[in-house]
Parts: sequence; C-alpha cells; structure tokens
Amino acid sequence: MTTLKFPTRSGDSNTALIPIGAVAKATGINASTLRIWEHRYGLPKPNRTDGGARRYAPTEVQRLKLIKALVDVGHKPSNLSSMSIEELAEHLNFLNPHVPAQRNAVDRIRLLTVGDTTGLKSILRENSLSELNVVNHLSDPEEVHHWLGQFDVLLFNYSALQSTQAEQLIHTTQGLTSSMGSMVIYSYSNSTTIQTLEAAGIRCLKSPINSADVRELLDIFSEKARLNENGPRRTEKKFSPEDLESISALDYSLYCECPRHLAVLLMNLNGFVSYSEQCLDASPKDAAIHRFLRTMAADAIASIESGLELVLTAEDIKLPDIAAQNK
Repeated sequence: MTTLKFPTRSGDSNTALIPIGAVAKATGINASTLRIWEHRYGLPKPNRTDGGARRYAPTEVQRLKLIKALVDVGHKPSNLSSMSIEELAEHLNFLNPHVPAQRNAVDRIRLLTVGDTTGLKSILRENSLSELNVVNHLSDPEEVHHWLGQFDVLLFNYSALQSTQAEQLIHTTQGLTSSMGSMVIYSYSNSTTIQTLEAAGIRCLKSPINSADVRELLDIFSEKARLNENGPRRTEKKFSPEDLESISALDYSLYCECPRHLAVLLMNLNGFVSYSEQCLDASPKDAAIHRFLRTMAADAIASIESGLELVLTAEDIKLPDIAAQNK
C-alpha cells in the first residue's frame, strides 16, 4: 500500500496518510461513495496532496469503519458525521461497560463457500477463524439453493470477477431472507462490477486478504442480525418522497431513463411498506406474514436506493439541479 507523509490535522501529525483506493478497500465503502459523503455530510475529511489527491489519516479510516457498520444496520450517514470514534463505538456496544460485548462467536456462524478454492482454505484455517463452521464448498453458484437454511453467511471466491459472474451472484443471493449476509473475495475486477455488487448488498474484499478481514465482516453480519432480531427493520430512506417525485419528472430526453424507473419502483415500495404496517394492526392473525412482507420490501428499498444513488452519480445528476429544473 502506497502511503505518504506530509502535514496533517492535529492529532494525526507525522502519520502516514492513506490513498482513497486503500481506504475503500479497508472500509468496504467504494471511492465514489466516499466522495459523495464528503460533499454531502463533510465526512470523511481528507488531506490533499499538492496535486489535489485525497489522503486520509488512520483515525479517519477507523471512524469510517464504525460508520459503515452502523450504516449497514440502518443508521443514516448524515446522523453519524459529527460523532467521535468513541460515540460511534458506543453505538455498536463496543465501549459500553454496562453491556456485555456483542461479538457473536464465529462458531455460531455456518459458512458456505462458492467458487475458487485457491488461497481460501489457508485463510479459513487461521487461528481467529479456527472455530468457524464451514458447511461445504461449492464450485457452481447454482447449487446454493440446495443448501437453503443450512448456512448463515455465503462467501464467494474468484480470482477474476466479471460482470456476468456478478449478475449470477446477485441472482443467487436474492431472496436469502435467512442469511446473515454475503461476501465475495476477488483478485481482479473493475469498479463498475464492484459497485454493482455493493449496491446489491454483497460485501467485496480485494485480495490479498487475511482472516482478520473476514472476521471483521462476520462481526458486522452478526451485529446486524442481532439488531434485526431485537427490533423492527429500519426503513429510514435516502430519498424523500419529494426527491423521488422530482427524479421521476426529469426531462429524459437529456438523461438516462433508469433513474425515473427506479424512482417509480421506490414510490410503489414505500407505499407497500405503509400498507403492510397497517395490516400488522388490522390483522393480528396474519401479523407474521405481513411482518415478513414489510421486511422484504424494506430490504428491496435499501438495495434499490443504493442503485439509484449509483446511477445518479454516474449520470452526474444532482438533486438541487433536479429541483431547479422542475420549478
């Protein structure tokens, strides 16, 4: 990893600073999202080289890891941007002396692996993962459906990750309501493919990695599952109803039509979530069914919102510009 040393903010002087690509790999937040967060929320706060390239202090990377973990369980980055590392950690119960640490032991996580075996077995045999329950290794993602209900985390491993493979992985993971999460380890790919996978909720790790990288994701998956068990699924939105109406009304003789279609999907899904919440009260007998449907719709909303955010960034469409155009 390439690092540079130059003057930094107080508390980080004489510390090697980290390029944005390395930060993206370390935190699981892609570089385009880091730039969006910086513009919208003032986080993260990079230093700049003489050429204008972003460089990040290790403490900022630590904050980003905590923020990513909290965003994964439903918190808004806008609400986290002003918090200190200690405050963020307390939200994850890492520093609260009155609450036992909530790190779920990996021996309670059943792992199903898919794809290449190169280098994977040696990583999973390392001490920090020695009690991980690897239920099986599959060569073909199509075989995953035979193992439904028998694994908690799905791990894909590919040396070269192509867009066609990414589409297959997304198809494989759709509807895995009993799974804690999915991750993919890859050696070579392109940014669009990785962003597409991340938007679909599949966490991406670029080789070379070690057991600590895998363990960190397992802990995040476990924490997310614990919070989901202890309360209703969060439905905090990245886009307000006004935002979605503005996006759906854009002049698409000038832009790609994908944002409009995604905005319409989100408006319909938001309506369905409200309908399901009413059904929970109106029909106690079928509450479990409607709770499942509400959770399913909320998951779909989170995924589609990430896709819409990605498309707006790729098309360089900004919400303030949309509002001005529609006036």
